[in-house]
Amino acid sequence: MCKGATIIDDHFCVFRGANLPVHPTKRGHTVFAYTIEGKGYFCTEKNPFTYEVEGVNYFDIQRDPFIGNGTLVLFDDGDQVMVSTEAEQVRFLLISGKPIGEPVAWYGPIVMNTQEELRIAFEEYQGGTHS
Repeated sequence: MCKGATIIDDHFCVFRGANLPVHPTKRGHTVFAYTIEGKGYFCTEKNPFTYEVEGVNYFDIQRDPFIGNGTLVLFDDGDQVMVSTEAEQVRFLLISGKPIGEPVAWYGPIVMNTQEELRIAFEEYQGGTHS
């Protein structure tokens, strides 16, 4: 595991037509939710154009205000997360951790701290010496 890293994860299910009461988060931590089933509103935001979404293409104008299955929600720094639903329940993982402040270099399945370390890792992998 990463040195000095503290990661907190929880699994939630918010039933149809319900709200997850305020769930506290720590300021300065990276917090994200990954939906694994259903749809819901995160932080009670129902306007789909008040937050950024990575779409299929530049002109993805018609957006569902619900955050659905297989979607990752990256929260701004704050003290709490709120989730509500309407017609269907939502299940999601809530992950929070203190950033370790190290650079990230990644390509495919390999993640290192620098491009040089990444180059060496691929050389080792291709040469059969990567452990």
